[in-house]
Amino acid sequence: MRLRTLGIAVLFGCLSFGALGCAASTVPLPTREMPVGATFSGLWYTNFGDMKLTQKADGYTRGTFDYKGGGEVEGKVEGGVFTFDWIQPGDFQIGRREVKGKGYLVIGDDGLTMSGEWGYGDKYTGGGEWTGNKATEIYR
Repeated sequence: MRLRTLGIAVLFGCLSFGALGCAASTVPLPTREMPVGATFSGLWYTNFGDMKLTQKADGYTRGTFDYKGGGEVEGKVEGGVFTFDWIQPGDFQIGRREVKGKGYLVIGDDGLTMSGEWGYGDKYTGGGEWTGNKATEIYR
């Protein structure tokens, strides 16, 4: 009986520690209002290459980016924050595996800059900073 009680105590201790570990890795995402007249739609010059985004009226947003052969983003704009999933497909011919994660971008007060972070897997942070400037003219 005493051994069983000790086993249950250890089990609950491990579960509690695991829950604390998960809570510690949760990072609150920023919030902000969307500046008047601003949108994430358009061409952005980012530190991961050109990014083209299309934002729908309901906030659903998707797009592409050019970094290392390209990738896709898809997510939701709430206020002035775009939270998204990103993916870079694998390429068997060059030996690259598929890579994916999450991220967020916060639009600047002028509507022409954005900055945020990205992470691997289910994390929004930990991979690095993602910044961009919006193209104001399209050159053909």
